Amino acid sequence: MAAKNDHGTGEFNTYHASVNTLDFDPIFIPEVSIKGITKNSISVGWNDPPEKFKEHIHFYRASKDDGEHVTEVLHTLPYPLHLWGELKSASSYKFTVSACNEYSGECSPPSEVMPGKTYDGLSGPPADVVMSCRSDNISDFHWVDVKWQDPQNPNGNIEFYNIELTGRARYYDDKRKMKVINVDSQTKTEDSNSIMTRFDFLEANTNYSVRVCAVTGSKECGAWRAATCSMPVMPPAGLAQAFTWYSVEKDEKNIFKLSIPRLSERNGEICCIKVIVVRLSSGQSAKDLPSQTEIPITNYAAAHSAEGSGAYVAEIITTVYMGREIEIGDGKSIGAIGVARCSACLPYGRDKRFTDPEPEGANKVEDGFLDDSRNYTSFVEVVVEGGVIGRSPYLEPKRPGVVVKDISPSPNTVLVSVLGILAGLVLVALILM
Repeated sequence: MAAKNDHGTGEFNTYHASVNTLDFDPIFIPEVSIKGITKNSISVGWNDPPEKFKEHIHFYRASKDDGEHVTEVLHTLPYPLHLWGELKSASSYKFTVSACNEYSGECSPPSEVMPGKTYDGLSGPPADVVMSCRSDNISDFHWVDVKWQDPQNPNGNIEFYNIELTGRARYYDDKRKMKVINVDSQTKTEDSNSIMTRFDFLEANTNYSVRVCAVTGSKECGAWRAATCSMPVMPPAGLAQAFTWYSVEKDEKNIFKLSIPRLSERNGEICCIKVIVVRLSSGQSAKDLPSQTEIPITNYAAAHSAEGSGAYVAEIITTVYMGREIEIGDGKSIGAIGVARCSACLPYGRDKRFTDPEPEGANKVEDGFLDDSRNYTSFVEVVVEGGVIGRSPYLEPKRPGVVVKDISPSPNTVLVSVLGILAGLVLVALILM
């Protein structure tokens, strides 16, 4: 070996010791194995070289094939383990390792290919989540239908779906206090083949929200996707027993007093309350009348003609009058303000059930004087915002001026009876002693 520059070459130096070549070819092919797997990483390990190869192996070349690209790294650390990170979840890879010599820069042939697959990751959100609030007016039954599609990025094998339903309502209770409530949440699980579910026994006039997530082999909910809907309003509950009336005398006229209960607006905001009075024909009873939804509505004058009968709108009132008694047949209508905001509160807003399409005066609310020779019945319509109408049954037919006497015993009579019974029992006890 000699040094050389622009002036020439120096003297050669000769290495006097003998150099022996290896009596074996230091080619070491590692045996590769998978040491660990997560949803986004795989650890690849290999065996150490035989003792006589160790001084000839200085680093390793590790490769990863994802089916589209091959990535190589030089592993110079002293332990035979390499962590491949930032991998895609639920994805397959192929790994090889070669042993290399730093002096020659050469590497042995690669190991046998070792396949590996990352675990399932968190799924992306389900696609096209849609919910529909539904009601059956006849059965007063409410439910929600929920539909969705598979996630565009499942990041693994979808095992099942979690569906969570919540609800919130805002309304005035029967004491006219504003209430805001959160209904009890419900959770369902559907298998991976399902793309719909249903929640039953829900409440009217409630804003519902649903969210859906997919669960992979990771056993964790992935990203959620939400939807909302509003359950339709319904008439207030309990109208069948809500209203009562009775006859009294006022200013030498016989009238009825109708008790208007305090109604909760849980099922929907009440626009108005209509009182429909029916003058019955001689010998007619409430059983002979059409249903409240079909009875024709005329006006006070037509119903009170010489031989007339029929139904007419006597009062239309607002919720201000709930918890009070109103007078029917006193010759004056209350004329409550604010009922016109709902079209169904107008006298015509009753499914065109007037006897004449355009009867003269039929759109007039008139609470005229009563006929003491005839029986009357009535029913009450509660109009909820959106035009939904609830109706009471026909009230008990009554004749103006006929007062049902209270035949229940007075408190004094009850007290005397009780004391008499107690005295008798004491006397029997004394005789037996």
